[in-house]
Amino acid sequence: MTLDISALDSYREFMGDEADDFIRDVVSTFLENAPVLMDTMSEAISRDDRDSFVRAAHTLKSNSATVGATLLSSLGASLEQAGKTEALSSLQEKLDAAREEFSLVKPRLEEMLSAGT
Repeated sequence: MTLDISALDSYREFMGDEADDFIRDVVSTFLENAPVLMDTMSEAISRDDRDSFVRAAHTLKSNSATVGATLLSSLGASLEQAGKTEALSSLQEKLDAAREEFSLVKPRLEEMLSAGT
């Protein structure tokens, strides 16, 4: 698991007092949306829907980077690239790795939210 909280701390530098609410919203949204994005990718694999798969992987990559989930972001980037050229049916293992990484990052981010960021 790779979680770089300094990615979120950078918001404090330029947002000041408003940063905590913003960070809480960003992290909460990420925790809600990441599983949905991975489900979308799984469904896209079953439908052989390359566009949906690549779009969901791109969003997972970007959102993960925003909250400092660097390994998950890298996995999302790998899924995005592979989704453009490889058979989607061959990407389930990579998607499973992303789900596993999310399961490791999630409690740390939830803990951060509980602590008030």
